[in-house]
Amino acid sequence: MRFPNLVRFLSAIIIFAILPTIFKGHYWQHILNMILIFTILAISVNLVFGYMGALTFGHISIFAIGAYTSALMSTNFGFPFMAAFLCAGLSGVFTGLVIGYPTLKLAGSYFAMATIGFHKIMEVVFLNWDSVTGGASGVTGIPYPVIFGMNLKSEENFYYLIASVCLIIYLLYSNLIKSHQGRTVIAMRDNAIAASSLGVNIEQTRIFVFTISAVFAALAGSLYAHLVRYVAPEAFPLSDSVLLLIMVVLGGPGFLKGPIYGATIIVLANEYLQSLEKYNMLVFGIGIMILLVFLPSGIAGLYERIKVYVLNNKFNQKYVAELGIEEVK
Repeated sequence: MRFPNLVRFLSAIIIFAILPTIFKGHYWQHILNMILIFTILAISVNLVFGYMGALTFGHISIFAIGAYTSALMSTNFGFPFMAAFLCAGLSGVFTGLVIGYPTLKLAGSYFAMATIGFHKIMEVVFLNWDSVTGGASGVTGIPYPVIFGMNLKSEENFYYLIASVCLIIYLLYSNLIKSHQGRTVIAMRDNAIAASSLGVNIEQTRIFVFTISAVFAALAGSLYAHLVRYVAPEAFPLSDSVLLLIMVVLGGPGFLKGPIYGATIIVLANEYLQSLEKYNMLVFGIGIMILLVFLPSGIAGLYERIKVYVLNNKFNQKYVAELGIEEVK
């Protein structure tokens, strides 16, 4: 690991470690946990939408599959948390491959509609397969995680588990995007025909990226299930898929840190706008529209534009960097 990357990595660990000391109390701990879980989920969507260029509405269903898998392994079969967590990851691999092979051959809106269809199928399964999913009642009594003999009953202890998983997933995601495979994905998004003419296997690359994103979403679902200790069909509505896309677009599609910004803003906005009661969604919608009009590249895009502007003025040179889905000059 290069020295600047090592410094950033250690800085992230320090920030994660001190956050619970700044935001104390059960309420704030829960907010932090939800931000981290939705950051992982937004990362999974950013891989597909931001980097691969495919509009997806199916990741809430994969999130639900991971949550149900972990919940059922823990309650019905008595699996310890780590085993249930790994089973959730395997369910993500299976789901990614099952969905990916038939649907990733579709383009544009057809792929989006296919993911909506998958979500509706899973809603029917969760609601009607009573003997496994518990039907409308869902799965209750999901145990707290036990790691190295320590029972993570408190939100604060659970925070360190979620933060560790989030940091590891972010590192994997960052290294994937910066790798040759990641550059191939970006080239394929920008011009699939040109990438194919250079020998890129478009179908295999799409399936690979989609499967990785499905694993991340399923692992986030496992953490969510053990945090709230209850999963039911109504916890995973299709509207949350739209919310995930808003997170990615607001944070900055195709930017590494975009999911962090998007998840933080949306989770906090959802929480604080509850006080407006019936005007909640009206204010939320207007706010999102304003932000998207004035920040078309998202928060991360604005940050990168400012950074490039500062570098240009500081060194009196012209920096050109391809950032996210736009080119900053």
